[in-house]
Amino acid sequence: MKRILPLVLVILLVFYSSFSNAQQCSNGRYYNKIFSPKTHSGIQFGHAVKFDSTEQDLLMDIYEPDGDNFAHRPLIVLAFGGSFTAGLRQSPDILKLCDDFTRRGYVTATIDYRLGFEDGNDSDTNQFKAVIRGVQDMRAAVRFFYKDALTANTYRIDTNQIFIGGVSAGAFIALNYGYGKLDTFSRTVPPFVLPSLIELGGPIGNSGNPGYNDKVKGVISLCGAIGDTVWLMPNDPILVAVHGTADDLVACYYDSVYAIDHTESMFYGGGDINNRVNSVGLNHSIYLFTGAGHVPFVLPSSPFLSPSKEYMDTTIWVIRDFLYQNVECDSALVSGIKDVPEDVVVSLFPNPSSGDINLSSGHSKNLTLDVYSTDGKWIEQKTLYATSMLTIPKQELGTGMFFIRLSDQATHKYIKTLKATVY
Repeated sequence: MKRILPLVLVILLVFYSSFSNAQQCSNGRYYNKIFSPKTHSGIQFGHAVKFDSTEQDLLMDIYEPDGDNFAHRPLIVLAFGGSFTAGLRQSPDILKLCDDFTRRGYVTATIDYRLGFEDGNDSDTNQFKAVIRGVQDMRAAVRFFYKDALTANTYRIDTNQIFIGGVSAGAFIALNYGYGKLDTFSRTVPPFVLPSLIELGGPIGNSGNPGYNDKVKGVISLCGAIGDTVWLMPNDPILVAVHGTADDLVACYYDSVYAIDHTESMFYGGGDINNRVNSVGLNHSIYLFTGAGHVPFVLPSSPFLSPSKEYMDTTIWVIRDFLYQNVECDSALVSGIKDVPEDVVVSLFPNPSSGDINLSSGHSKNLTLDVYSTDGKWIEQKTLYATSMLTIPKQELGTGMFFIRLSDQATHKYIKTLKATVY
């Protein structure tokens, strides 16, 4: 507990040194607790097939700052921990975080995601699938809020200020959602990755609310890890994180020897992430709890009892101070109502590829694909159906670099162009 107290002084010094540059709202909004939470329980945002081929309704609990009259509010979407085998969206640590940040003016949500491994086997393949299912489900939750912003606007979300995060397994989901890249790796891609992605329908998935955007502004990682640190790029979503340096479940630093027998340690934890974002200049705030184990703000007691309480307080302060420096007041009051940015979400993987290439669409309409060589020669045309996946065999393309032009099949309106490399 003694090691936590100096951090309080550091945080206060950092905060006050930059306070004059912060986005200041009335009554210290986003920094002070000035609201009471208003709860919406059991809101369905999706439906998906589980590991055992059964189906699950995906629900969330949404918390609004009661009495808030802002037209556009920032959103925090959180996922619970539990090693992808257990846990509930009502986990006490998640509820503590939701309550705390709702009182500061954020809309918060705690979500379901699919749990479990095929045949109860936590093999590398099955753990990877569990992460991808979680990413797909969190994407559906974010799309739910984009859809609401364009339709009923019940929750008045500023879609330019959506943050995703979670604890342990939930942090794995948020990190790999926010930064996962199918065309960038620092090491050999495990052989199970591509077949698993194809089996699950790609990283976008079909968990709900197809056709809507799922971009986020930032990620909150509480003792999570990422598949590859090279995924973290300067213009990616901003990041705030905490991690214990003595975490024996999700290693803070990658250990290739330890990782042989411990699947979670095939990932890179908070220490490695911190080194990477410092080197590339991504906007971030990462605090490492020296000597602390896994989720010290929850274990060994609870987020409400010592010593976990002190770790939870510190965790909240780290998140609060970083987000306060990076959120805006109501955009309707400051700069007029913002349009919800349009985007057609199509993933291309693997890229580059030594074989077939796959395109996964999260768009609600059919798309026409025209494939061209780099010298402008048209090669072929295909249809990528709404919220589906298409495989283009290598024998149809040959090797080289190709441009894939996407357009709306009904209106013929140009959408975007993707670049693919086959070798």
